[in-house]
Amino acid sequence: MPAPHEFLTIGEVADRLRTTRQALYTQHHRGMAPGALGVKVGRRILWRVSDLESWYDKQAAEAAAELRP
Repeated sequence: MPAPHEFLTIGEVADRLRTTRQALYTQHHRGMAPGALGVKVGRRILWRVSDLESWYDKQAAEAAAELRP
């Protein structure tokens, strides 16, 4: 697993989230998470590992809270 300060490419993010590169490009363009977490560097969009993990943890917590009575 990469260190928290490392960056992932769009292909690596798509693999981790089990989505498509196109979905991430679309989300980035529309300002929707997790795509919006990416930072454009030249022609590439890179995601910081720590940002993705924080976003995922928040999504998991919200889903768990919805299941509680």
